[in-house]
Amino acid sequence: MKKVVTYTSRLTIALGISLILAIALGAGFSIWMLRLQEISKWEKQTETFSLVLAENTIQQMDFAYTALNSITERIEDRWSISAEFLTSQLANNDFHQFLKEKVTISPAIDVISVLDVNGNVINTSRNFPVPTYSLADRDYFIVQRDNPTQGVYLSSAVRSKSTGRWTFFLSQRLTGSDGEFIGIVMLGLSPVFYSRFYEKLHVGEHASIALMRNDFTYLARWPEHDDVIGKKNLSGSTYQVIHEQKKKAGVLIGTQPRMSYDNKVVTRLAAVQSLDKYPLIINFSVDEDMYLADWRKISIGVIVIALVCILAVMAGFAALVVLLRLREADMKITTELKQKAEVINRNQAGLLQSLTEQKKALTESSERLEAIFQNAPDGIIMIDDQGLIEALNPAAVAIYGYPPDEVVGRHGKQFSPPHQIDLLTLAMQQEEFLRTGRLHMEVERMRKGGSMFPAELSISEYFLLGKRKLIVIVRDISERRKIDKMKSEFISTVSHELRTPLTAIRGALGLVVGGAMGTLTDKMAPLLSIAYKNSESLTRLINDLLDIQKIEAGKMDFVYESVSVQSLLQTSVSSNQTLAHSLGVSIVFNSTNSDVMIQVDTGRFQQVMANLLSNACKYSPAGGVVRVVCQRPDEHHIRIEVIDRGSGVPEGFRAHLFEKFSQADASDTRAKGGTGLGLAISQAIVAQMRGDINYYMEHDSSGQSTHFYIEFSVVPAASPQV
Repeated sequence: MKKVVTYTSRLTIALGISLILAIALGAGFSIWMLRLQEISKWEKQTETFSLVLAENTIQQMDFAYTALNSITERIEDRWSISAEFLTSQLANNDFHQFLKEKVTISPAIDVISVLDVNGNVINTSRNFPVPTYSLADRDYFIVQRDNPTQGVYLSSAVRSKSTGRWTFFLSQRLTGSDGEFIGIVMLGLSPVFYSRFYEKLHVGEHASIALMRNDFTYLARWPEHDDVIGKKNLSGSTYQVIHEQKKKAGVLIGTQPRMSYDNKVVTRLAAVQSLDKYPLIINFSVDEDMYLADWRKISIGVIVIALVCILAVMAGFAALVVLLRLREADMKITTELKQKAEVINRNQAGLLQSLTEQKKALTESSERLEAIFQNAPDGIIMIDDQGLIEALNPAAVAIYGYPPDEVVGRHGKQFSPPHQIDLLTLAMQQEEFLRTGRLHMEVERMRKGGSMFPAELSISEYFLLGKRKLIVIVRDISERRKIDKMKSEFISTVSHELRTPLTAIRGALGLVVGGAMGTLTDKMAPLLSIAYKNSESLTRLINDLLDIQKIEAGKMDFVYESVSVQSLLQTSVSSNQTLAHSLGVSIVFNSTNSDVMIQVDTGRFQQVMANLLSNACKYSPAGGVVRVVCQRPDEHHIRIEVIDRGSGVPEGFRAHLFEKFSQADASDTRAKGGTGLGLAISQAIVAQMRGDINYYMEHDSSGQSTHFYIEFSVVPAASPQV
């Protein structure tokens, strides 16, 4: 036996080691797959962002090209007789003002100038009179002078001779009436404008954006680095995508020396877009600290969980080995017990004594049950399968006022108010009783003398000699009802007393958070923001409590009007879309079948829709879609459904779904927020507006969906005037 136990212990240890290795490998594989998913997500995001930047750059360049072409066409139409005539006609303040107006077309345009055949400035938008300086050494002048068919030329970034700032230029040749070169028009674009524009996008310190010429020369960049402007980058991600891979756009992860960080090697994810209309390239990139940040946090969680599982497995298998080693001793004890049992079985006298003791115990049990029946604080009534009363205890006599000799053997209908059915018939009509054999309910009962009282009934069935019988436990809950009324009045009073100071507190916090008292410190701002949000939550809680109190007291006011369902639902979706987006969910409204009128209180209708939509958004998975659709069960009714693909309603909670302060899990209050009053309030409001509210769940190939719906009667269309 000892050898068998030792072999089993060794096998258990081997299984434990295998399970630990499986957990470790599973955790490693999960972390790797999560990393691939995170990189894929960021590749799509960076590509989208680079496309947006490319479109914006095209718009800015469209403005610049338009301004350049309009100036060139005006000059050639009016003053292209000769180079001397051009200089004499443009060196005046009127033309200077004309150029200043063109600069205002786009904030990206820094300067517009006209040069003569020798590269001297004839006129400029910056100042007048024009300072004397020559730009004959600039590439944009040389290219236009030496290439009659050049067209518009985009220069490299250079430092301006007049301001010292970095600028890159668009230039266009001016041709005389005989086709000779008489000068150029140049339009300067500011890299500072693009850097500040990129900065305003708030992409974070781990991202960078670069605008490059198609020969990979930097024209503008954020964060700004003057030491790279005007230089070519023939080793970066832009060069790899455009030149080496022969693509116009692409996304890649590269590890190359960074020109803007003294050739420091940095791993980055870059999205490159080449502009079709212009010789420009956009590069948007983020480093590992940004695109792998969430993955690193999740990976730490996976590792911690894996370590906890490994420790749990080790502890469990260690305990199992100990238990196996104790097995031999347990088996010895079991053998001894079997031997003793055999001795007992052979002892007839002992068996007879045992039967005697069992009979005594049965008698005692019967007496105990009789004592319980007679002394129970709640009334107990026993009814046969014909509805006749077989017995009732003293508590039931005290509750109903009937002595036993007046009710035993008679029908239990005398306990029911006039025109109501007896207890047996009442129980047999309830689906819950037919399914489980038990029923719990609160109803009005009648005492001797005809007075009514509220009672809590617990009905259970049992079978004796094949016949169904009922045990009914009755409790008078008149005092409880009084206490509930006092509680409701207390909640109403406290809620009203809290509402006024809370409104003042919330308003003051709103002003402080909104900056009315000046800029808050970094330590104060988050604390005040938390206080403000909690004051809003407390206000919603008080409003819910007041609504419940009004509903129970029958004091909730309703103003009915005929309203278009389509208009109501469009307002509901629009009002709750912000909440949906904050939870990573979107709301979609299908307007089919919604072109009808219903008669409701608009504000209360929106309150019900807000409850249904917020619940659907909270319990939908991230990236999910909440759908709002309309159905026509018949020509007189319309059903409005809010559909989500969340986890659904737990089976054990469905019977309590519309009860006050009810939630599927107590942890939902903290995880999802809320008081558990929303559906109870919604049910009361819909009932008051003569509607119906309920839910159902469906399963299809896409998974499970939950449908909460409200149903109203349609207002008939007005008859046409004759």
